[in-house]
Amino acid sequence: MIEVLWHGRGGQGAFTAARLLGAAASMADGRHALAFPSFGPERRGAPMRAFTKMDDVPIGDRSAVAQADYVVYLDDTLLGDGWERELKPGGLVLANSTRTFDDPRIVALDADGISTAVLGRPIPNTVFLGALAALCDRVELADVEEAVRQYMPAKLHAKNIEIVQAAREAVSRRDEGGSARRPERVEQAEGSPVASAENTATAPQRPASRIPTLRSGALDPADFAHSTCFEGGYLTVKNAGWRNIRPVIDAAACTGCLQCYLYCPDGAVYKTNRSDAVSEGSCGASDCSGSFPKRASAREESLELQDGVPHEAAASGRSAVRQNGGIEIDYDFCKGCGVCANACRFGAITMTPESEADAR
Repeated sequence: MIEVLWHGRGGQGAFTAARLLGAAASMADGRHALAFPSFGPERRGAPMRAFTKMDDVPIGDRSAVAQADYVVYLDDTLLGDGWERELKPGGLVLANSTRTFDDPRIVALDADGISTAVLGRPIPNTVFLGALAALCDRVELADVEEAVRQYMPAKLHAKNIEIVQAAREAVSRRDEGGSARRPERVEQAEGSPVASAENTATAPQRPASRIPTLRSGALDPADFAHSTCFEGGYLTVKNAGWRNIRPVIDAAACTGCLQCYLYCPDGAVYKTNRSDAVSEGSCGASDCSGSFPKRASAREESLELQDGVPHEAAASGRSAVRQNGGIEIDYDFCKGCGVCANACRFGAITMTPESEADAR
């Protein structure tokens, strides 16, 4: 069985790609495929996964794929530490990225660039169908093109087929140079157990599960509370993984109107009294305006009045904000929705790509 694990964000079409790949792999008689998604919160931009399984026999295992022959990342910000644990021996990672990776198991492909050249905007999902047609011997280019014709609207056929062909050519050129290779298939005798995540050297060890036993007496409420409840403010999940762009505050342009603070749906914007704040999301630091690109404040200068206050008063108010503290963004919980940037009337908040912010 060939298994493909797709990592993407809501709205990128990861499940569409998984379904089209399964359709292409099952075009020929005697071929079988299964495709299904795994959603968390159904929100545009939220991380999600999809799976494709391909085999010559009917597939009865409908569980999620833990280790795959191919792992596809539609957004390279999702490619983090521990990615190798999701690969079978000889597997490949396909990443939508322009970066250069030292590990030969990672094949970087500028899927955003290829799709933008054809569609005018970055929609990377069908790019990887062409890449898999070049790398996987179970997927033929003609079958991928037929799957696009059968399962996508007619108006999308020509351009998506063009994307698939361009991606296949790009990967084939890399393959000729030896930078991309097909995974080595591990043959197993019929009836032998398949190597699972627990049996591989790189797989993490699962903690031993405990089966609860009946108690003769009731558990003391105090012990129950201490063993099952978290203290207030305890960080259980960082939702920043939903974000591919982040808000950055320009200290020089911030007037302290607090509209971003009021409109943030997740409470990730907060006031601070520290005058020496130095975090990149803070407008309280006197020197942070030089660390990030500054949006022009001509819009502010064009306003004669600011909330009924003359410009001179607004400027003095801005100075007071910097002296008394300012606004900071909690990037552990910010989801990059951009509501704060839209609420800011003075252009003091810029949405910066997460990859550029990480590089800084």
